[in-house]
Amino acid sequence: MRCFRVLLLVLCSLSLPPNALAHQQWLLPNWFIDSGDGSWVTFDHTFSDSRFRPGSGPSSYYQWWAVGPENLKESIPFLYLGKTRAIGEIELTKPGTYRLEGVENRMAWTRIKVDGEERWQPGTRADHVGREILTSRSYFNKALAYVTLGESSSVPASTNGDPLEISFGVHPNRIAVGKTIRFRTLASGQALTGQDIEVYTELGGAHDDPVSRCTSDREGWCELIFERAGLHLLVTSARGEYPPGSETDGYSHGVNVMLRVER
Repeated sequence: MRCFRVLLLVLCSLSLPPNALAHQQWLLPNWFIDSGDGSWVTFDHTFSDSRFRPGSGPSSYYQWWAVGPENLKESIPFLYLGKTRAIGEIELTKPGTYRLEGVENRMAWTRIKVDGEERWQPGTRADHVGREILTSRSYFNKALAYVTLGESSSVPASTNGDPLEISFGVHPNRIAVGKTIRFRTLASGQALTGQDIEVYTELGGAHDDPVSRCTSDREGWCELIFERAGLHLLVTSARGEYPPGSETDGYSHGVNVMLRVER
């Protein structure tokens, strides 16, 4: 906990909400498919302006979960929180597919001015009555990866009404080069129309340029073809404004999914 408190103090001194320190995040497990009956899975969780190059670790507002067969959900303890990443580990004992996730769940931040200095503080407008408020936003951010132990099972269903979500038309651990793959974007379980999904790869020199993208149709679906094997990061984000008088002025949501594409 001491590391978390130190990081939080640094964030406040920078006058930035935690997820504003870097453009994107990802969660990368040490394996995606394991044929054994039981295995420990370890993952890195990091933010960075240059994808696939660790930049900074997530803040103490994040929680880590493993959602496995039959949608059983288990908290993942962190082993290490460093300058560039957090590391978590959990033992998987039941065969099937698991969703690993790091979540900042609808955290509100308000930008205020104190003695001429602007700074971000946790909370909504109601938490800062009497102060000069410049803006207030709510944030939802999730980094995901899917791993399969032994025989694969159906993908754990999302049951918590996330404000932004990417679902799969095929099993996420069965994506191969050259195959057309369908993805769906959702908001609180409802289809999102016109939502972009960008794809980034660890291969090549232009880490910050998407290698492909698709835009969802009226049912929330879009299609992608992966031309390379290896690690790929799917990114989707949404921003919007709330009506006057709301607890926050607007929202910023982001979901990133790390995949390994097979040949």
